[in-house]
Amino acid sequence: MGVLRDPAYRRLWVSGLCSNMARWMDLVAVGWIALQMTGSPFMVAVAAFARSAPMMVLGPFAGIVADRVSRAHLLLVTQAGGAMIALAFLAMFAVDAAGYWPLVALEGAFGILWSLDFPARRTALFSMLGASRVAQAVSLETVSMQIAKMVGPVVAGACLASLGPAACYAVMLAAFAVGLAATFGLRRRIEGSPAARPVPILATLASGLAAAWASPIARAVLLITIAMNVLLFPYQQLLSVFAQDVLAGGPRTLGLLVAADGVGALAGALAIVAYRGSLPHGRLFAAAVLVTPFVLVAFSASRSLAVSVALMVAMGIAESGFAAMQSTLVLLSAPAHARGGAMGILSACIGTQPLGTLAIGALAGTLGTPGAFALNAIVALAVIAPVAVPLVLGRGATRR
Repeated sequence: MGVLRDPAYRRLWVSGLCSNMARWMDLVAVGWIALQMTGSPFMVAVAAFARSAPMMVLGPFAGIVADRVSRAHLLLVTQAGGAMIALAFLAMFAVDAAGYWPLVALEGAFGILWSLDFPARRTALFSMLGASRVAQAVSLETVSMQIAKMVGPVVAGACLASLGPAACYAVMLAAFAVGLAATFGLRRRIEGSPAARPVPILATLASGLAAAWASPIARAVLLITIAMNVLLFPYQQLLSVFAQDVLAGGPRTLGLLVAADGVGALAGALAIVAYRGSLPHGRLFAAAVLVTPFVLVAFSASRSLAVSVALMVAMGIAESGFAAMQSTLVLLSAPAHARGGAMGILSACIGTQPLGTLAIGALAGTLGTPGAFALNAIVALAVIAPVAVPLVLGRGATRR
């Protein structure tokens, strides 16, 4: 793990770890709190929609911002803003003034900050380490996400079960504060080379899209990313409903399911890092996205907590290949002047998840949560397979 010997990269890594921990704690908290407030899977989906919709709308523009302003300052803004929102949540629950719609509004604010953080953090990695080490750096970033995904949901579940929502958001506030401290001092290493003249926004968007679309493998990544986020990943937003209605559990059960996903993803990410970026990127990406729907179908049929946890570990292993290679392939395909714009386009593709979140919430109200999971997984496989199978066979599978 040579990149970890770089002090500036370690600071960026710690900052990402803290931000990711807060993000996964919030995913568990908002799902459980919205379910307890409303008792409706669809209203849980609406809260999740507010959390993730900003990336769909703002993602491309956030990429442009990452290319034009100080990335260090942008990361400081996202960490400080996250701390302020966590403080607002803490105050709302501490004085027993919480309501569903204020919850939705604050989740929307979180979503705006995370839509800015994603392209800024990924392009900062490239500026700091270059093309030769970006796959390893993104894989280590995935490791930080999965450590956070293991620890954050368990902490959130324990806080919700024993101490209440206020304690959960107090821990999130502390995580943002540590991340903010780690982000100071990074400016010289992550700014990149600014363009001589600012390019009009629409031209920058077109350049980012063209840069991503010109590469067959990057084009496949964008299409698969949309399919995964609209059809498959929305299951995460309804795990609170599955934990309560199918497994007869509470917030601890919910936290355990999300953490198990993190355990598997951490194992997968560490395996990728161990190969130091030498794996065929396209083939690994495609294999991961083809396996994931089968795991979700099996999970939808489970009625045992132990089996469900094991399947979440398997889900995490597959998701790690998808997450690490997704950003790597787009970063490697884009020229320097359009890298932020290309990551913004990827952010917009990731941000399509809210559309699937509302759809799966409505399906769960009619078919039940297991039926909605299974149907979405089958449709996702049918959409993804024609694009992913050629990559598994080696067409466009790159090694860099």
